[in-house]
Amino acid sequence: MLPIKDVAPDTYDSMYKRYLELKVTLSSLGVNLTELDRIKG
Repeated sequence: MLPIKDVAPDTYDSMYKRYLELKVTLSSLGVNLTELDRIKG
């Protein structure tokens, strides 16, 4: 996902927002994201 940031910033922003939504959903379901998280902010 990071290489696309330079090529298509609008697409990256859209994907990143969806990624954050997914993290919130998984967290609310009790999934431990520490081991799954590859993107650091």
